[in-house]
This record gives sequence, C-alpha cells and structure tokens, in this order.
Amino acid sequence: MTDWKEFRFKIDGEKDGVKITPYTLPLSRLAVYLRDLAQLLGHNDSVHLMKVDDGSAEPVFYVDAEEESRVIHQVRNAQKSMGPPKANRAYKRLDKLLREDNASGLITDGTKTAQIIEFPGNKADLPQAYANIRERATVTGVLKRVGGFDKTIPIHLLRPDEAIVYCEASEGIAQQLAPLYSKPVRLHGIATYSRGSEGKWKMENFKIQSFDETPLVVESFTDTMAKLRDIEGNEWAEVADPLGELRKTRHGEEMTPR
Repeated sequence: MTDWKEFRFKIDGEKDGVKITPYTLPLSRLAVYLRDLAQLLGHNDSVHLMKVDDGSAEPVFYVDAEEESRVIHQVRNAQKSMGPPKANRAYKRLDKLLREDNASGLITDGTKTAQIIEFPGNKADLPQAYANIRERATVTGVLKRVGGFDKTIPIHLLRPDEAIVYCEASEGIAQQLAPLYSKPVRLHGIATYSRGSEGKWKMENFKIQSFDETPLVVESFTDTMAKLRDIEGNEWAEVADPLGELRKTRHGEEMTPR
C-alpha cells in the first residue's frame, strides 16, 4: 500500500473586499492555480489532488512518500529560479496570480506547521514604475511601413523575434529609407522606454536619427545559430531550442541544456 504525505497550498487574501474561499473563488480561476501548481510540483504520477478545504481556498494534495524529498527540493529550488525551467516559470506565474487576486500563498505540510515555500503575492515590494526614459539605441529589422501625414513620419520595423518597433523620422530620413521598404535595416536614434510595476521594460517609441546605408546580410536564424554552434566552447551548441531560450532570456530565465 502506498504511503502518502499530505501538503497544502493556502491562498490567503481578499478580492474586492470578499475573503477568498472555495465559495468565492471561481472554478475557472482555481483551475489556473492548479495547472501551475502541478507544473511547480512536477512528478506527475506521484502527486494527487484530494480536496479543497474550507476557510481560505486551500487545495490539499498527497505526494508519494518516496517522492516527498524530491518534490520539496524542486519547489524550493524553483522559488530561487534554480529548479527545472517549467517549475521556475510556474512559481512566478503562481505568485503573479496571487498578486492579481490581492492574496499571498503558502505550501505547508499536512500539519500546517512546517512551511515549505512562500508566495509573497500582494505582500511583495514591486519595482517602481518609470515612464519616458530616453537613451541612445540601435534597432534592427525589416522595414514594413514608411509614410503618414504627421510632421514626423511613422516608420514600422519588424524585428527578427516578430515584435514591431514603432518609430518616427524626419521627412528627409523617411525619403532616404523609402527605397529600403521590405529590406533589413539597422536604425540608430533615441529610444523611449517605460517600466511597469512588474519590472519589465518596454520600448514605447524610437526616433530615428540615422541608419546604416550598407545593406545588411540576409541570413536565417537557423544559419546564424549553425555558425555560432561551430565556435568551439560555445554554450549555444548545447541548447536544444535556441529561439525559445532567447525568448526566456528576455524575461530573466536561465538557459536549458540539451
């Protein structure tokens, strides 16, 4: 007979002045929590949801005793962004969900006396928000729009990661750029950034001051990565999904080896 160890995920908070309980937390929202909780815990065949206790919303789950230490090790490492990538991301998503619901959270053992990890949620001191931070910058991508009726001409640039950079330029620079429509270009100028309370920076606008007149080499991402991987001692040679890892790196997450 399997020996089980009990753990609890406690959601503690009030949303719109109403305490979060199994009677006030919609099933659809609970399902989102449980999805991320499952990824945080891992060891799917050894973790089972048993019930949601009254009081604060408190999912109770059992873990195979043989996997208990590995599950605890994984969730504590994920809290420090040192666990498996899926677990690291799940911890961050759970903390964000709690913050959105004006709550904080805990994972405890079955006795409710031993705290495994904490989710600060609404208790966290979030980074200060900033707006209209300007600095010199360079952007590269395919020119997708040149033209408009304003005093400064709208220019749209499609970056290799498929994000659109909204730029503006003087009429003179716009006329020089027009023949390069649908071609890769490198633009130089002043970028305007903002940072939200979640700590992420966003480029709001880019004022073009100059551009490289020498045509850029058109090369696929696959060809570029092949060249990088051929460089001896290069870490990219050990990465299974380079594009996916580049996207993760933009959000402060670690690279995943093959």
